[in-house]
Amino acid sequence: MIANPNAGNMGDGLFRKVQDTLAGDFRLEVSETSERSDATHLAADAVASGVDAVVALGGDGTVNEVAQSLVHTDVALGIIPAGTTNVMARSVGIPADVVGASAFLASRLESGARKRINVGRIGERYFLFGAGMGLDAEVIRSVETRPERKRRLGHFFFLQEAVSTAARYRAAEPRIAVTVDGIDQGRFLLALIANAGPFTYFGRRPVHVFPDVRLHKGLDVFALSRIGRGTVPRLAWAFFVSRSHLHWSHSNYHHDVTSVELRAPAPVPVEVDGDYIGEWDRANVALIPSALDLLL
Repeated sequence: MIANPNAGNMGDGLFRKVQDTLAGDFRLEVSETSERSDATHLAADAVASGVDAVVALGGDGTVNEVAQSLVHTDVALGIIPAGTTNVMARSVGIPADVVGASAFLASRLESGARKRINVGRIGERYFLFGAGMGLDAEVIRSVETRPERKRRLGHFFFLQEAVSTAARYRAAEPRIAVTVDGIDQGRFLLALIANAGPFTYFGRRPVHVFPDVRLHKGLDVFALSRIGRGTVPRLAWAFFVSRSHLHWSHSNYHHDVTSVELRAPAPVPVEVDGDYIGEWDRANVALIPSALDLLL
């Protein structure tokens, strides 16, 4: 088990309960992360040592880092959600509370139940549920620079940053050239790619940017070429209720695709599974079928 001790919903008491639940029936080894990318290296060491499964105890960033070393292996990924949003765990039906998720995983380890799933890849980085270039990644970058406000305000801080970032994009020229399965789609301010849904959550409510995406199918793509004064409220209504964003004249949506190319004249922010990973001026995105065993 690879644990992020700084995850938003983790405390010493819960950490001990998780260990007690898993150590009762299995030989458990526990490692804690101290900085970004630790989980990837720790997971690689675990795979090399011959373990049956690696459990990620933390948020979506920890889960993503662990998955990097498990793709194309027979070592299963287990998820115990302890972050702020926990998109992947919630999207596949893993219990939201840490203790319940521990018991859920223990039962799957006991029975050997696992499911082989598709993943996406952007550049050399794998993603489980989504990736993005442009405005959404800039919002995530801004939020991650102020972790205390993120912890205190939660999803409302994301909304605040989304509104202020969108305001700066109103006069911006679309810079990201998007090609889907070899066909040019034009230039956009943001491009989002999903392998699973929903794309995120606002509190308990799923944000359905990609209402048709399925984990056992191809990738879905949503791109937006213009941001106006009322775009954020319209997007909120569309994501939660109407699904009208799929048909806007300045949006572009594709379902069940296998490849996406993103190009920009200068580096722009990029995120994977809700974590900012830097600024890129180009990225090839691909579907990687049947690439990862998930304890489900």
